[in-house]
Amino acid sequence: MKLFESIIKSVISKKWFYIAFLAIITVLASFYTVKNLSVDNSLSIWFLDDNPDYKEYIHFQETQGSDEIIIALIPVEDGLLEKNINILHTLHKSIDSLPFVNASFSLANAKYPNYFNKKITYRSIYNPTRAKEGTESLLNKMPIIKEQLITNKGKSLLFYAQLKPTTEIEKIRAKAVETITTIINQKTNNKAAISGAPILNEAYNKTVYNETIFFAVLTILVILIMLLFLLSKPLYIIAALLSVIIPISFLFGFISFLGYKLNLILMLIPTVLMVYCLSDAVHIITIFNKYVKKHPNETKEKQICNALKKSLKPCFYTTITTLIGYFALYLSPLPAFKSMGIFASVGLLVSFVLVYIIIAITFSFKNPKSVFKNTLFTFFKEINLQPILYKLNSITTRFTKQILLFAILIFIAGIYAITKIEVNTDALNLLGDGKVKNDLHTIENTLHGSTRLQLNIVSKNKESLLTNTIFNQLEAFQNKLSDNELISSPVSLLNIKSFLQKRAPFLSSSTKVFKNISDQFLKTKEESNSFFSLFSDDFSSLGISINIKELKTKELEYLLETIKKDFNTSFNTSDYKLNIQGFSYIYAKLNTFILQTQFRSFSMAFLVSFLVLFFFIKNIKTAFIALVPNLLPLAILAIVMVVFKIPLDVSSAMIAPIMLGISMDDTIHFIYNYKKNNATKNSLQSANEVTLYTGRALISTTLILTFGFLVLCFSGVKSVSDFGFLCAVTVCAALISDLIFLPVLLKLFREN
Repeated sequence: MKLFESIIKSVISKKWFYIAFLAIITVLASFYTVKNLSVDNSLSIWFLDDNPDYKEYIHFQETQGSDEIIIALIPVEDGLLEKNINILHTLHKSIDSLPFVNASFSLANAKYPNYFNKKITYRSIYNPTRAKEGTESLLNKMPIIKEQLITNKGKSLLFYAQLKPTTEIEKIRAKAVETITTIINQKTNNKAAISGAPILNEAYNKTVYNETIFFAVLTILVILIMLLFLLSKPLYIIAALLSVIIPISFLFGFISFLGYKLNLILMLIPTVLMVYCLSDAVHIITIFNKYVKKHPNETKEKQICNALKKSLKPCFYTTITTLIGYFALYLSPLPAFKSMGIFASVGLLVSFVLVYIIIAITFSFKNPKSVFKNTLFTFFKEINLQPILYKLNSITTRFTKQILLFAILIFIAGIYAITKIEVNTDALNLLGDGKVKNDLHTIENTLHGSTRLQLNIVSKNKESLLTNTIFNQLEAFQNKLSDNELISSPVSLLNIKSFLQKRAPFLSSSTKVFKNISDQFLKTKEESNSFFSLFSDDFSSLGISINIKELKTKELEYLLETIKKDFNTSFNTSDYKLNIQGFSYIYAKLNTFILQTQFRSFSMAFLVSFLVLFFFIKNIKTAFIALVPNLLPLAILAIVMVVFKIPLDVSSAMIAPIMLGISMDDTIHFIYNYKKNNATKNSLQSANEVTLYTGRALISTTLILTFGFLVLCFSGVKSVSDFGFLCAVTVCAALISDLIFLPVLLKLFREN
């Protein structure tokens, strides 16, 4: 404590140096953040580089064509008019030359196979010299391809731009998307609906960036209003606000300096750090205010040193428990959660140090109360919470057993609710309302899908699959896919077979023909200009390309299981296997990782938090008593999630360990003062006095936390909005637990 006191005295005596230093650091960090901070919600933030599923997905993109495809739906009067096809030609000319584009596809360059003299050649589907009826007849012979090129009645044309594999365009995706969408809008007079994985990814990024800035500002404004009601002096409000702004500026400057980017998870750090900093600041200010009233004759320096020393131990332990909740996220298999755990922990440590420095400096100045006369401050009166606290003491004394029974019932309901919580990530919940979402719905309503999955039937013996038997099995499998309501436009060699047979009925055993002309297929692979990977070079693998909508991970899991069952009933699985690839397939893996994140992170946070409590309290019975009230808010959290049908997703996956850490803050402050009182008084008196002593600070910090988190409810991203709502509910439950359930436990089980 002597070292701490000497540090505080040094800070006060050299305050102008520290003020200048903090001002320079804050300005530089803010400038560096504005200049360099960017957003990245790409697939790589959810999977480690050595993850086998991620590696296989990247290999698929590099060998079979990227599924990073931008889709444009262009409204026209008649899609088969030459002037409209010329629009597509101009798009191909502009977009094919871009370095990040692998290929483009539309009715203007689509081709069909023509079999003649035991050879296959490819010809353009659209030919300006061919009669319109001839083109329509040609398209009708391949309905699956037709519906991906031109809509019914020819009122819209489709244009596809396939980007390079994810690893090649990840750093330039924003530029690629902007360039392509600009070209499409210019050539179509802004009439096209544009969607696809790259478009959605960049929309997520823009939403994250804009909302991070918006909610940082909005949270500060909300907190300022709360402080005007909860703190009695302008000096305290200034100290509290500086305790928020400086640490957050420092942390984001640090993040951008290291080259890290914001994502859906990291965007929550400003709000989370704000409420933590204010929680500590309010507790310190409350202790200082009470100390000054009791020791009015001490010098200001002595008042500051003694008050800050008095707050150090409980604030240190609350920082440790909160830090544990965040650092537990490092155990997650998801890189996004790992980075959240690291940076939130660093932010908490930095904030803990800076809050004391800032408050020591601020309190060393004379309270500028006179400066604020006749200003906004005079319209706000400090709320008197004492009557409420006296009433709480009366309730916890008279109804101890009833409260205990009620809490047990909540625990039982919470345990049951945990088994009913749905783990389900909805990609559309990560996307705000606007043109991007509207365009996605327009394209999905037209194509019945906006993203591609590749199904590869692979021979385990590396034998050629160009046989009648395999084609019959392939046909049975593809028919089942066509009957699935969640799947549209399955394309395979069967479509070529069907088309050739319609054009040349004598090709009834076309698989034999395919086998004889396999070299021709390989030679004409590039000439076909197809987006569809239908076979491997040795024909030991046959592919089926399917389109699906943006689905929830639960729906994706169900769809994938259905596809696997259909394959198992169509093929001999001892000789053949099914490989599924595509962004949607790997995205479905998130459910498993979310569960792992919750289990690992919460287990670590629970265990380490108990050890910290035990070390702090030095009594195992009291440590258990203190831990139990912190589980009650989590039981309420589970109940609320079930009642409001809020699933566990990529945002709420980290809520349990975080809320455990935050809810322990109030418990530690309560127990710290209870220990001091209990040395001379019985548990009943001690618990009642501590409620009166700490109640105001606990209620104040909870109100700040609640309104800080409720700000997130205004997010256009449903996943973030749900996260804010759940956090607000949980911190309110934690306050009730600490002011009602904890005193009841102490009165019942710690009687002297």
